[in-house]
Amino acid sequence: MKNNLNNSRINMDDQLNDPSNFFEEYVEIPYDKLIQEKNFNNLSWKNQNQKDIIFKKCNIFNSDFSHANLTGIQFENCKIFNCNFECSNLQNSIFNNCFLYEKEKQLGCYFRQANLEGAKFSDCDISLNNFERTEVFQITIDHCRAQGCNFQFANFSHMISRTALFSIATLTHTDFKYANFEGVYLKKCDLFDSKFVSVIFSRANLEEADLTNTEFSPSLYDGLSIFKADLRNSQLNNIDIRKLDFQGVKILEWQQEYFMENLGIILYPDNI
Repeated sequence: MKNNLNNSRINMDDQLNDPSNFFEEYVEIPYDKLIQEKNFNNLSWKNQNQKDIIFKKCNIFNSDFSHANLTGIQFENCKIFNCNFECSNLQNSIFNNCFLYEKEKQLGCYFRQANLEGAKFSDCDISLNNFERTEVFQITIDHCRAQGCNFQFANFSHMISRTALFSIATLTHTDFKYANFEGVYLKKCDLFDSKFVSVIFSRANLEEADLTNTEFSPSLYDGLSIFKADLRNSQLNNIDIRKLDFQGVKILEWQQEYFMENLGIILYPDNI
């Protein structure tokens, strides 16, 4: 593997200090829309229109952003714990070096049915976050920890005709262990250098996807389509290749052994 996610740039101990005892429940938006080094608890932005706001080095806990217009919002070096973004508009939002997973309570944030088209998560911990049925066309999740995330029926595609879908997503250098990708359409998407260990890919479409240098060992993959996917240099485990259509799939020579053994064929060296 070219990438070692165990050496991720995310380091919990090197991030923000524990919040002070002072929390605010109201945000005063400055003229430049930049909010720095503030602590918020029980913030309520439900149904509000708050576009292009920038939060830097803020702690935001137990807050409600549901059904809000948050287009272009940015979070940098923030802790965002147990927050509700359900049905919010987060198009072109940016989450950089943020924690959206509260390790002590094992709680993530809630994005169900939110619009995250064009959103970017970089160097973040989004473990156990719920992205069920979100709009995630052109989303980027890079160098993140996303263990146990729920992307069930998330929409990574746009319909370009009555019969054709077009998908764009970048899910790279990220640990998706135990994540749920049931029913997603990721055809031709970039998934390289990521870990897909014990994930659910039932009824998912990974046709022609770039899965190079991944750890690919799904726990459930009934109905998975992997036609012409690029699996070169990937670590494949726990897959019964007889249950999938590997036609056109790209692999390297050293990977042949796994496929042959999976079919019950015993390989011997040429000179014995």
